[in-house]
Amino acid sequence: MKYGGYTGKFLTVDLTTGAAGELPVTDELAEQYLGGRGFVAKLLYDMLPPGCDPLGPENAIVFATGPATGTMIPTASRIAVGVKSPQTGTISASYMGGHFGPELKYAGWDGIVITGVAASPVTLVIDDDRVELRDASALWGKDTFEAQRLLAGDLGDDFRTGAIGPGGENGVVYGNFLHLQHAAGRGGPGAVFGSKKLKAVAVRGTGGVRVAAPSDEYLKACKELHDIIMENPVRPAFRWAGTTGMLPVVNEAVGLPYRNHQDDQVPDVDPIHNDEIAKYVQHYEACSGCNVICGSVVEFEREGRKYRSERIEHESVWALGPNCGIVDLPAIMEANYLCDRLGIDTMSAGSAIAWAMEMTEKGLLSTDQTDGLDFTFGNADVLRHAVEKIAARDGFGELLAQGARGAARALGKGEEYAMQVKGLDLSAYAPRAFTGMGLSFATTARGADHNKAFTVAAEFLGVLGDYDRYALEGKPHLVKTMQDSTAIIDSLVMCMFTVDLGISVELYARCANLPTGMSISPDDVYTIGERINTVERLFNVQEGFTRADDTLPARFAREAAPSDEGGHTLDVAAVMDEYYAEREWGADGAPTPALLERLGIG
Repeated sequence: MKYGGYTGKFLTVDLTTGAAGELPVTDELAEQYLGGRGFVAKLLYDMLPPGCDPLGPENAIVFATGPATGTMIPTASRIAVGVKSPQTGTISASYMGGHFGPELKYAGWDGIVITGVAASPVTLVIDDDRVELRDASALWGKDTFEAQRLLAGDLGDDFRTGAIGPGGENGVVYGNFLHLQHAAGRGGPGAVFGSKKLKAVAVRGTGGVRVAAPSDEYLKACKELHDIIMENPVRPAFRWAGTTGMLPVVNEAVGLPYRNHQDDQVPDVDPIHNDEIAKYVQHYEACSGCNVICGSVVEFEREGRKYRSERIEHESVWALGPNCGIVDLPAIMEANYLCDRLGIDTMSAGSAIAWAMEMTEKGLLSTDQTDGLDFTFGNADVLRHAVEKIAARDGFGELLAQGARGAARALGKGEEYAMQVKGLDLSAYAPRAFTGMGLSFATTARGADHNKAFTVAAEFLGVLGDYDRYALEGKPHLVKTMQDSTAIIDSLVMCMFTVDLGISVELYARCANLPTGMSISPDDVYTIGERINTVERLFNVQEGFTRADDTLPARFAREAAPSDEGGHTLDVAAVMDEYYAEREWGADGAPTPALLERLGIG
């Protein structure tokens, strides 16, 4: 292909036959969808038959790098892992940091498309252009840490590995895939791996990445980008506290959900404050080529058990903590560690547990139904047992393994207490306090994903604007434009935190042009992002999603948070017509023919 930043091909692997092949990355595909999330959306939309079973043989797994991956552009270590989600039925692309993405690019591949079902457990081993499916029977049943340790012992430490755990093997709908402790987590890709009997993937690459810009221009530009991040005052804060520095700030603003979103402020976050988490840090570490260095290793102990783990981050602290009425930091970190080890998403696990706690509080669940476990809000001791039961689908864990919405539907009651959109659980930002986030939760194709338009940056942090966080005025336009620009970040693939570190839309365009040689303008960033969001919407329409699915749990329109003296509520239906008009969708939420023609979507 004529563009730099790409190898020009995807590896294809049919697990049923064992055959490996190549899928070309055309110039047109690169121009229209860029990479990462864009490639996932286009490939899955074109490949999957409508209504296919997410855990059936027709679903596919797509690994997709972007043109920045493996280059000197800062934070470009991430890779998208996409499937039709068993949790939501939508396209779901999750993003995994570390070293796996660059290594795949160095092996000569822009991504991998995996189809079919293996007869028995296998590991996909990629060694440059040598591709092999190896028997993984000895790894099946192992947790994600042990499986990767055994793979490294077998293949060598120069391979980058990733694996599913018992959660994925057992079909937990929010099972994940982990490279080290970097998770492709939300939406249940691990369950799709498990359904295909694909235990692990290992890759080693000895090549490089050709970039289009002349070397002196390229090096100078990359140095400027690195300097922008290094000079930003947010960078040392990220390095020291990760994302947990937001916990006390959001809580003070009455925007941190508590006890399954019944309230929006936690009585006391001091026990889980980033100052407390920092006490456990042993050393810092970075993803490939990243100058933020926001990862760290912690050591802690709970009830005589000693752990060594990655530092817990904002969403996991909240989901397993305040969302469950818990502020016991060692218990929360233990549950986070177990989720990673067993291969399940921390956010959906916490949401399922919080749902069970509210069901218990409302008298709709008894200990007879929960295997004798006490699902009372604030009971930190239940976390470990709940996580283990979920991963094993043991007893009451069988119900919670279906997610909060799935559990309610299986039980035949309590769906109003499942805090989700399209099956994907809400995150740690209260919709009543940040109405743009609420609108984005309601309209994002994969469900309630806070990273698809982090409007808190404009509504509260003052990074991307100055909006009244309680008002809906101007929010349809804000959400639409942020959803579109975010799609570019997810397609380059760069780290989402670069928004907070001084990288602007103009600079994202530059990050695309430097390796590729394209001439993407800031306006083009929005157009490419709009095309990606439109294809994801087309997938949903094809799957039967309608306007009725673009909504929030009724609680937010009906009840104000007790801690909010202003008594704010949120009904996103009030601006849905305006949002659809911004998107050029019809009143039913389907993209119009004029929009498809403008974007060149056939």
